[in-house]
Amino acid sequence: MATRIGADRRSALSTAALTAAGTRTDQGGPRRRRHPLRSTPVLIVVHGALLAALLLATAVVAAGSADPARTLGRRSADLAAGTSTSARQIYRTLADADAAASAVFLLSPGDRRRRGLIDGYDDRIRQVRAALSASMGAAVDDPDRLARLATIAARLQVYQRIIDDGLGRRCDDRTGPEGPAICAKVDDETVATAKNRGVLASAYAREASHYMSAELLRTAQDLWNYDTRQLREARATGEWWLLASLLVPLAALAALVAVQWWLWRRTRRRLNAGLLVATVGVAVVLGMLVASWWHWPAADDRFPALERAIETQSGTQQRLGDLLRGRADVYLALGSSVDPAGHRQDFLGRGVCGVPPEAVDCGTLDPVWSARQGYPPGAFGVAVDTVLKDGSGRTGAAARSFDQVTDRLTGELNDGDRAVDAAVARLPRAPRQLGGSAAWVTLLAGVAMLLGLRRRLVDYR
Repeated sequence: MATRIGADRRSALSTAALTAAGTRTDQGGPRRRRHPLRSTPVLIVVHGALLAALLLATAVVAAGSADPARTLGRRSADLAAGTSTSARQIYRTLADADAAASAVFLLSPGDRRRRGLIDGYDDRIRQVRAALSASMGAAVDDPDRLARLATIAARLQVYQRIIDDGLGRRCDDRTGPEGPAICAKVDDETVATAKNRGVLASAYAREASHYMSAELLRTAQDLWNYDTRQLREARATGEWWLLASLLVPLAALAALVAVQWWLWRRTRRRLNAGLLVATVGVAVVLGMLVASWWHWPAADDRFPALERAIETQSGTQQRLGDLLRGRADVYLALGSSVDPAGHRQDFLGRGVCGVPPEAVDCGTLDPVWSARQGYPPGAFGVAVDTVLKDGSGRTGAAARSFDQVTDRLTGELNDGDRAVDAAVARLPRAPRQLGGSAAWVTLLAGVAMLLGLRRRLVDYR
């Protein structure tokens, strides 16, 4: 009996202990404290900061995408092609002026052909000045190009002073950039001896021709390369801006939807009005940017044709420049007492010899290389008549060969200009750019987002 009572007591005590233990388990032990950075108010602040950064990036992309989106439009491509054409015109006219100026020193001051050559040189200088003036007027919004044009204008003045000193005349530097210099002869017709002619030609060879090749034409070439490179780089730059204009607003839109979903689950299934307005605003911004870039697929598809046309023009212009500079080498080799053999090597290195009319018939230049400044007697006059018009007005054999190649290359340039114009005409016009308006809409969406999150943060506090 006593044994049964003891067993019952132990059973009751064991049941009571298990019940107490179960009660303690239900009530839980020491409650684990939640990390402060995982609390809802802190997460609202963190999400707000991330959304603000994304919306700010969207506004920056929207504002900066207007110019790249507009670059491959027909109007801007036409402008870029026009600046490239003006740069080529400056380069070609400078090279032509170099050839005309070097020809002047082949003749004595009393030769009646000399006046026509001087007029031809002055006319080309006037053309260069006019092209520079027009290009400067069109480059007011491009400081880099304007600085390059100003460099060419300054170096052109130096070149003109050298030529004018050789011609024995003084010119008024105050003349406008597009007008002819006002030049006064200083005993020009009295400097008639062959010795003085050789000295002038030698001075030109040492100074003016070297300065033209080393400074002026190189600067004009840099301007030409700069203008054509601008249009080529527009395509690569536009691709990055296009991706940014699509991906950044999409990322902001996805982030707004994700935060709205998270906050909806935390706040008794209620939509946040500020986030909803911001989401609609970013969706509108995305549509505006798509509208700004709508022309890009067609422009990107047709741009290679324009690129090829410009590249062809560049090659033709380079060949014409080499031809004109080679012609100046011939004149200098004939009229210079410094280094005729060096000028001949410069000419041969330009690669302009070949079968007419594709290239210069260099066999006609044999009298030039053997003239040696008037030795043997009469050789100099024969060589001059070969490279210029003789006293009766007939064009020499070498001059005809140069003129044929020049005319052919000029025709190719004209055909190339028409090809560039046709390629530009096939480009779609850039639509109205909405990047600036899209940036303001993005900023308003950001304000709505911040107000919405602030209201929810106040509710939690």
